[in-house]
Amino acid sequence: MSTLARMPQKAIVRLVLTGALLFLAGCSMLPGQAPKVQLVNVAPQSVGLLSQTLLLTLQVSNPNDSALRAKAGEARLWVRGREIAYGLLAQPILVPAYGSTQVQIPVTGNFLQLLGDLGRGGLPYEVKGYLVTDPFALRIPFQAQGVLHLPGQPGESASAP
Repeated sequence: MSTLARMPQKAIVRLVLTGALLFLAGCSMLPGQAPKVQLVNVAPQSVGLLSQTLLLTLQVSNPNDSALRAKAGEARLWVRGREIAYGLLAQPILVPAYGSTQVQIPVTGNFLQLLGDLGRGGLPYEVKGYLVTDPFALRIPFQAQGVLHLPGQPGESASAP
């Protein structure tokens, strides 16, 4: 005879209800709407002959009534339709309910391929990536796009409107 068959009916009902409550509590921690992500700033971090690293500053806004916890993530920078850089979220983030947080992600690539595009005005960009939620390890994709305006003075960083 199975263990389940030997359990009193009230114990089985309690077990099922407890499991359902735990499931519903876990679901309430899942994001209802995807976060909104905007590129706020791009600043050079390191420059080498074969690769360069830029620091992307992203504004992550949470439109949900519970905090968004991300333990990992990635970002890919596309300029004029070409993927030119890739980076990983270096530390966990917490975006409060109905709030926003700035996140910095270093991305590394070879930006020399953009030299021919520098005199052509603003550079259309797209940042694509995802955040991995904590504790359920769900991937929440994000995307931001616009036009990068290059700095006019040495030492300035590029910015997006």
